[in-house]
Amino acid sequence: MDKERKNQLLKIRDYAEEQFDKLLIYLSSGGLILTIGFVENIIKINESTCLSLLIMTWISFTGSLIVMLFSHRSSLRSMDLELKGKEEKSDFWDRITKCLNWVGLILLISGVLSFIIYVLINL
Repeated sequence: MDKERKNQLLKIRDYAEEQFDKLLIYLSSGGLILTIGFVENIIKINESTCLSLLIMTWISFTGSLIVMLFSHRSSLRSMDLELKGKEEKSDFWDRITKCLNWVGLILLISGVLSFIIYVLINL
């Protein structure tokens, strides 16, 4: 693969990763706002069962947001270390960033699934 093609693919990959981070944050915050603000319109909370699923939904969405904030910071740390020529430490922080991104995604998915299950149980 020629150098120009590789650089172009790296730019596309960086853009896709940036969009992934934004999407996770948008979906988690939107899910949190919608479930807190409109759950009463779907299910009457005082009559609902499995309230723990609703709480788990909120914890998952909030957890995803917090994890993504840490992911952003670890990504910046990785880049700063790379710029200073400390590749080994940069690689370590890059692995942490990737792990945090996966955790954020898993928390988002668990929040969505727990809310769906909560609604289905209480309909």
